[in-house]
Amino acid sequence: MTIKKTKNFIIFTVLYAAYVSIYIARLNLSMATPELKALEIMDESQIGLLGSVFSVVFASGRLINGAFSDKVKPFIMITSGLCLAGLGNLFISFFPPFELILVLWGINAFAQSMLWSAVLRTVSETYEPGEAKKKTSYMVTAVASGNIIGILLSSALIKGIDVSAAFYIPAAITFLLALLVFIFISPIQCSNARTKTHIPLYRLFSEKDIRCLLLPVMFHGVMKDNISLWMTLYFVDTYGIDLAKSALFVIFIPLLGLAGRLLFPLCYKISKENEHTVSFIAYLGCIVFAVILFFASSPILSVICLGMIYMAVSLFNTSVLSVFPLRYSESGNVASVSGLMDFSTYLGSGIGSAVYGVSIKSLGYSFMFGSWILISLISLLILFFGFIKKQKA
Repeated sequence: MTIKKTKNFIIFTVLYAAYVSIYIARLNLSMATPELKALEIMDESQIGLLGSVFSVVFASGRLINGAFSDKVKPFIMITSGLCLAGLGNLFISFFPPFELILVLWGINAFAQSMLWSAVLRTVSETYEPGEAKKKTSYMVTAVASGNIIGILLSSALIKGIDVSAAFYIPAAITFLLALLVFIFISPIQCSNARTKTHIPLYRLFSEKDIRCLLLPVMFHGVMKDNISLWMTLYFVDTYGIDLAKSALFVIFIPLLGLAGRLLFPLCYKISKENEHTVSFIAYLGCIVFAVILFFASSPILSVICLGMIYMAVSLFNTSVLSVFPLRYSESGNVASVSGLMDFSTYLGSGIGSAVYGVSIKSLGYSFMFGSWILISLISLLILFFGFIKKQKA
């Protein structure tokens, strides 16, 4: 292995680990919810509010930090985000009054919104365009890896130590990764985005392809992050499965999410390197398994359906948040387009969390699953008339 390849491998590995760490510092809430509820630290409505606040703050942060990441050195954005996320989780571990937890979880959300655009920009400028697409499709598997590690680690910490450990240990991990990013990523020199072809953030909304994707992207956020937020509590409430066993159930969901991200390069190749075709197939899968899930009455069938939906939205997520933004590399807008797509994603997640936090209490989980059928159908139609029909023509 040449010196350049070794250097690039280290850069990729550190970035990958950094992005895994923020999911560990996010999934801890989902895994801790049954214990937090049992200890009367918070109830379903408060849990839903936390999910909503995280999503809305993260969405706003991605829009702002996406634009900043085209101009500010990537290591500054990533290091700052990791340190802030660590501080938020550390103070939550003391379980202050709920109002303060809400603020701290919002800080954690804003901190985490600082990473992805900077990571994507670093990858796009470290590798040649063709290689960058391949590396990006691998980098995005950090989401699923973080989910898997987060579930296993948090459940082990809650069972082996106590629920507070599920917050202060992830804090320590993000602090460590911040140090590694500072050491290995700070020497990287990225080109300045202030070029003649650079598109200002407000003008990106006038781009036809971007406008067409905003609603399907928002709807996939409704499903993606609410699966992560509610999956543990769903199996505990619906099937009476305890936390230890529910961890074994829910680990299957991010594993299929990881499989979906690993399958993306193959799907992309089969789709003649058109990410919009992959997106269409992904939403078709969401409809099929959301319908089955709506009528499911066994934990095995439910976890399979949730896992397959998560696999489908992971495919879509890779298409629109990783590959699609690379179309704007020449204008220096990779980070800002990525931020705009994530803004739409987490806006949907925030709306979903708020609605589901109230509706689950009175209507049960069927309302949530039924809504996924409807939004998937709308997204499928938008993708068909916006992209697929034009390709055939």
